[in-house]
Amino acid sequence: MPRRARIRDPLANTLPPLDSTRHRAWISHWKEWAIGQLPESATATLRSQLRLAIERALGRHGPDDPADEIRDLVQATLEPVLHELTAKAAETARGRQKHEVLEGIPALLEFALALRPGPRTAAMLSRPEYGRPVLSERLKRRIDRDFTGDESLEDILSYTVAFVDRCLAKQPPPPRRLARRLAIGMVVTVGTAAKVLEQNPDLTPLIARGVGAGQQKVRAFLAKIRSQPESPKP
Repeated sequence: MPRRARIRDPLANTLPPLDSTRHRAWISHWKEWAIGQLPESATATLRSQLRLAIERALGRHGPDDPADEIRDLVQATLEPVLHELTAKAAETARGRQKHEVLEGIPALLEFALALRPGPRTAAMLSRPEYGRPVLSERLKRRIDRDFTGDESLEDILSYTVAFVDRCLAKQPPPPRRLARRLAIGMVVTVGTAAKVLEQNPDLTPLIARGVGAGQQKVRAFLAKIRSQPESPKP
């Protein structure tokens, strides 16, 4: 019985053997090039996954293929990895910024209260359900719910002022006899805010710019706390 004729693959001579030393060295070069595009924060697992993806992408290519074509192929394999890393880095940065904002709620609340001095504010703070610790906790929950971490400090301060305004709108007018005595208590708020500003100098440009329609009040407040005597040096 005559033997069946073998049909040769026309591409057999154009593809390098997979165990070719030259082919493996060529793939290694591109794998290391791709790894070099990753940030230092890339994990060992991610680097290993990228090397495997590059090896698969170049498996049927060789050193004699056009360099531009190979570079585009490697870039196409690399781009999703870089996009994922960028997204994770942005998410981490947002989380860190949001945490810092939440930690700074008491300071932001002090500034907002100082923008609304008067008997009604003092009366509100004298009520247990509207004391500073309670307001700070309520404001913290709202910012944690409504903010992502992308917001500017100015947006957060504006939000805090609006929160204080809503709380004040729920307060009954204080009795006249108490109004003057309560208003004196607002000096404590100004003094506390002055100390907060000393401890957070990065807030000064923000306060100086003002918040929305309250720019004049913000500037007047800043001038007032700057006129306070400096804290004694230790």
